[in-house]
Amino acid sequence: MSRFMILAFTMCAAAQTPDFSGVWELRKSTIPAAGQIENMKIKIEQQTDGFSMSIRAYQSGNMEQNVNRFIPGQETKGEIHGAPMTNRAEWDQKTLVVHSSATLGGKELRMISRLTLSEDGATLTFAQRHQYGSDPEGEDVRAFERRPASSWEADAPPKAAEEVYKNIQILKGVPAPRVPTVMSNLARWLGVDCAHCHVPGRFDSDEKAAKNTARKMFQMVHTLNQSSFPQTNAVTCWTCHRGQAKPQNLPPQ
Repeated sequence: MSRFMILAFTMCAAAQTPDFSGVWELRKSTIPAAGQIENMKIKIEQQTDGFSMSIRAYQSGNMEQNVNRFIPGQETKGEIHGAPMTNRAEWDQKTLVVHSSATLGGKELRMISRLTLSEDGATLTFAQRHQYGSDPEGEDVRAFERRPASSWEADAPPKAAEEVYKNIQILKGVPAPRVPTVMSNLARWLGVDCAHCHVPGRFDSDEKAAKNTARKMFQMVHTLNQSSFPQTNAVTCWTCHRGQAKPQNLPPQ
C-alpha cells in the first residue's frame, strides 16, 4: 500500500469518528422507576488521541462525580465510587466500546459500556452490561440529550469529610471525595473488606474494636511521617501489613 493510500485511509477513518464532545443530560424517560439515581450529567472532552469523561450522578440530594480518560487501543486507569478502575476502549465502527473492571467490597465489578451518537448529533445512547462478583449480569440502556456548555456548573470546593460523613475523628479536614479512596486503599493494604472495621449499614458505629485500632494506626503513621519523612510521607499501612490484617513481627527465618 502506498503512502498516499495509507494517508487517505487514515484521513477517512478520522473523518468518520463521531464527536462526542459536549454536555449531556440523562433523558428523564430513561431513569428506572425503581432506580435511586435522580439525574445524571456527562461532560465529554474529545481530543485527538482520546476522551476525558466526567460523570455526575445526583442521588438523594447528593452528587457523586467520577472523571475517567479513555484512549482507544490503550489501557487507562480511573476510579469508580472511590475504587481504582481499569479501562480499555476501542472503536466498533462508530460506537465507542469501553471494557472496565474494579474491585468493590472484595468483589470484582465488570462492565462493558457502548456509547453511540445519533445521526443528528443530539442524542448520546449509553448501553452498559455489568456483573458484580457472581451476581446475575444486568444491562442498562440510557439516552442522554445534548445541553448547552453553560449547563455544566463549575466544580464547587469539596466539603470536608466531617461535613459529609458521621463520626469522623481522624480524617477531619480531608476532602470528602478522598474518603472512599482512602478506605479502598486501607482494605487492599490489609487484605480485608469494609466489614472488618464497620458494621454494614451503620458505618458511623464504633461497635467493632478494629475501627478504633485503625484510628490509632492512622495516627501512628501520621506521627512517623511528620517526624521522619515530612517530604515524602514514605510510611503507609502497606509498609508493615503487606496485604495481611496482622503484620508479622519478624521475617520468616
